Amino acid sequence: MPKFPSKEWLDEAVRLTNEDPECVVAGKGWKGDFGAVVEAEPGKLAKPFVVHVVPGDCRIEKARVLTDPDDLDELEPVYLARAPYSVWKQLLQGTLDPVEAVLKRRISMRGDLQPLIERMKYKGIADRVFAKLQTQYIDEP
Repeated sequence: MPKFPSKEWLDEAVRLTNEDPECVVAGKGWKGDFGAVVEAEPGKLAKPFVVHVVPGDCRIEKARVLTDPDDLDELEPVYLARAPYSVWKQLLQGTLDPVEAVLKRRISMRGDLQPLIERMKYKGIADRVFAKLQTQYIDEP
């Protein structure tokens, strides 16, 4: 069972996303890469976990873990999401709505949100992926 956050967890999430039948429709015509920062929290996550994801046409082409949040500054992703570890954990567990999290500024988002809002109809992909993705959280024994 992969631990969140880790490279193994990211690889499994990408694999499951690319296998989802709705992924082809949801990704069609998508433009822009993503950066995500899981910010460190005392007693939960010792150092930030940084990811760069490059969607291609209809699938995720590349997803990698970076060593430092500053590495994203050089890549200048079109979208950047930052939040403390506990917020990401709540999102993954389905106890926090992503739109509500952005509106209440629990997640810091950079980039044009309109294309993301338009694709909210494909939110079922994430729900299915996270339901299949057996996750052990790094702050739990």
